[in-house]
Amino acid sequence: MLSQLPPRLWRGRTAAGWTALVAGLVVGLPLALVAGVVLLAAGAAAAVVVAVVSLLVFAAEWAWYALQRTREQPYPFPAPAPRRRRSRRTTLSGLYLSAAPRLTGGFARIAGWLLAPLALLIGVVGIVLPRWRARPYLAVFTLPALLRKTVALGRRRGLLRDGHDAVLLGYDDLLQQRFPLLHDFLRWWDDRGAGDEYTPSPGLVDVPAGLLGLELGPRPDPLGIPGLAAGAMRRRSVHTLRDLLLSQREIDDLCDPDLDERIDTAVIRLVEREHEGVRHWIVQFPSTKSWHPRPGVAPNDLTADLVIGAEHEATITRAALAAMREAGIAPGEPVVLAGFSLGGMVAAQVAARAHAAGFTVTHLVVAGSPLGRLPIPAGVRTLAIEHVLDLVPRIDGRENPVRLDLDGSEVLVTVKAGPALSPGFRLGALHQAIAYADTAGAIENEPPAGAVASLLVELRPFFGDGQTVYDRSALRAGGLPARSAVPFYLHSTVEDGITKEALRQTLRRLAGVYAVDVYQSRGGLATTILWSADALVRTLDPWLAATRRVAVYRGLLSLLGRRRAVGIHLRLQARMTPGLVWEATLQRMPDGRWRETIDVTVDDRASAADLARLFPDGVKTRVVLHRPDAFEPVLDVAGV
Repeated sequence: MLSQLPPRLWRGRTAAGWTALVAGLVVGLPLALVAGVVLLAAGAAAAVVVAVVSLLVFAAEWAWYALQRTREQPYPFPAPAPRRRRSRRTTLSGLYLSAAPRLTGGFARIAGWLLAPLALLIGVVGIVLPRWRARPYLAVFTLPALLRKTVALGRRRGLLRDGHDAVLLGYDDLLQQRFPLLHDFLRWWDDRGAGDEYTPSPGLVDVPAGLLGLELGPRPDPLGIPGLAAGAMRRRSVHTLRDLLLSQREIDDLCDPDLDERIDTAVIRLVEREHEGVRHWIVQFPSTKSWHPRPGVAPNDLTADLVIGAEHEATITRAALAAMREAGIAPGEPVVLAGFSLGGMVAAQVAARAHAAGFTVTHLVVAGSPLGRLPIPAGVRTLAIEHVLDLVPRIDGRENPVRLDLDGSEVLVTVKAGPALSPGFRLGALHQAIAYADTAGAIENEPPAGAVASLLVELRPFFGDGQTVYDRSALRAGGLPARSAVPFYLHSTVEDGITKEALRQTLRRLAGVYAVDVYQSRGGLATTILWSADALVRTLDPWLAATRRVAVYRGLLSLLGRRRAVGIHLRLQARMTPGLVWEATLQRMPDGRWRETIDVTVDDRASAADLARLFPDGVKTRVVLHRPDAFEPVLDVAGV
């Protein structure tokens, strides 16, 4: 029974109450005075610290300014003389962007010795308290050893557990089981003879009705559910190295089919192409999609990052090998393993196990991945792409080995680049698949060295026409739930939905629009967000004109300004022109102008007549620069 006090009349304080009040004041007032003096001293000390730090920062700004003036090409952007507040902020931003990756790499190099005493103390405590008992006990002076101890301690608390069996499904089979309406719509969209209006199939399983045990009527708006447009954009070909990184962004988004910010699966993409009578394969792995410390049903999460860093085999690795076996990859058939961020770490771990599993891995292509400590077997020729200011390739505290002898058995070619970065942009802008896709395109156009050009020539048989793409869904066994992408609030990661939904519903009201998705395309770091809009339309013609695109950009820029994302992305596919996907990425340049990168993806369903009519100048990647005020006025989100 709940304890409670009945209502009573207040008659004033009793004698005992007055005695307690006076005693509290006699004791409390001196204590309060002492506490006030302590707080004053702490405030004065803090003021001194702030003053010293401000002087150090001021000196660092001028030092950075002087250093940048000695360089022929200042990077990440020219530093103005730090005399005024705005110029000081710009200079400090450049200093921070340049120093953070180096400090990250430096800390990773000394982490073993810095944190070893704490790890040893935990080992001593574990002698008495089993909850703190975890291996290794003494060999904790390296970063992998510390990660192994962290993973072991986490497992005792129900965290970072990754010893699950891998469950594999076709991606379409996963949709049919868990998202039947989405699967039904995508079947209709791919069937050009099914009419121009979508109606859900009779007898379609209603998952919410089954979960709630209610008899529900038909959906009032079947085209309004999230995920329809994003799911319909699945790639059917990978023709270039740039396409490979664009495909990476796509499979990362497919890990959340209903766009509810919970990660339902990991997507492993296999691309088959026959060249000179021999099947060639590209196998691509997803990046980190959930930062929750508890493992979920999707095996591409924080747990996988730490488990691979601790040099243990992850569930996603076992799933990858199983997917390759199920695809029927035969011994002797050349295989390229590819991935971004975590995907590159998975690719390296799969490469180390591929020979024993009966696969012939010839090449490894990774972007933004820490490879320095991961073993790569002889005979696997590796191309690694890194951005010089990207934190992630440095978190293992070791640079990639330099193995440039193309005639040798061990080849590892690392290409470092510095993409343009606007003042004030965050480091997350450099750790995203779209940014690495731009770098890959630049590498293809102008290879920086003969070794790079040779590797690109070796990769050509894997790219081109006649490809078949298979998307596999990888899950952890054991009935684990779908974990949230970000388990707690982080600035710039949570969007309440009203602005996003208002934009989505507005675009749906345009003539000829079937379905629209507006969502955060998050990849790489937890705070790396690319605001995306995908639209399924009747015809592409009105959208190729700048007017309609500008309106969409304005709406997306309102979200960009509110959440400080790294850019916006628009994709379009039309029912009248199957096989064509038009997409554009918009980002601000250091000089304030907007850079619009336009790609057109073409697969075997596209007709030559449609290509000639819509894109008379061809479908190569095109870059358009817009003036700084080209998309003003940006919508005021406060007024939506």
